[in-house]
Amino acid sequence: MSPKGPEVTRSLNLPFKKVLLAYSGSEGSDRAAEVAKKLAEELYIITVVRIPEYVRGEEEERERAREYYRPIVEKAKRRFGAREALIVFGNPAEEIVRVAEEIGADLIVLGVETKNPLMRKLGGVGDKVVDHAHCSVLVVR
Repeated sequence: MSPKGPEVTRSLNLPFKKVLLAYSGSEGSDRAAEVAKKLAEELYIITVVRIPEYVRGEEEERERAREYYRPIVEKAKRRFGAREALIVFGNPAEEIVRVAEEIGADLIVLGVETKNPLMRKLGGVGDKVVDHAHCSVLVVR
């Protein structure tokens, strides 16, 4: 019997064909990435940037965000062997679910770090992705 137990390997069809990793560059998303690369035949990375609606010069802010996140995302793409890495703008949960559907992901992997009880009660990004995703979702702590 493996340390994982006999049922884990029998119940999952590994590796998953397409895995979408929600990545922010945080320690939690690094942990999630390590898990995702082991499960994926093809790994895709998405980083979602939310720019508040009240910000003036939204396109300028998007360009600044792209400049900031591009090296982080490209480094993660190389480090974790991703096929593609995307930087998108909008509501994180909605964009993760949308991109997962577009690429036909079999699994979404994301890391969580919040220990804030209020955020748990309000429902974080992970909760919203689990509620709306068309595929399985793995949340890594």
